[in-house]
Amino acid sequence: MATALSFKIQPPLLVNQRLDDNGGNWQYVGAAAVEQSSNETVKLVAMKRDNSSGGVAFAASMLTATVMYEAQDYGVSEHFTIQGLHDLTSNNETGSVSSASRRFHEYVGGAFTFDSKELVLTVHPRK
Repeated sequence: MATALSFKIQPPLLVNQRLDDNGGNWQYVGAAAVEQSSNETVKLVAMKRDNSSGGVAFAASMLTATVMYEAQDYGVSEHFTIQGLHDLTSNNETGSVSSASRRFHEYVGGAFTFDSKELVLTVHPRK
């Protein structure tokens, strides 16, 4: 049975770019992280969308991120994708796993949280 995964983000960020447009902004983030129980190094690529135009603003932005493990023998790397919300005040994130490679199939539908103060992403298998 799968157990929770806990990833510690390793500063500094590899990518941190914001692009403004008429509807708000896109933010692209790339980071290295280490899974705490296995000590495996991963790369995280995230995209956030903040919609704020015409006097309308939201307290959170949409979030999609993919956690990618090292590719083996030139194959596609093991991975999973999370989707949810990025709180614009706390910078914490929450949501669920939306897709995964075979190794992480038990996590699809499971919840995730990101603690911005601790820089820890925790991903749970589905119940």
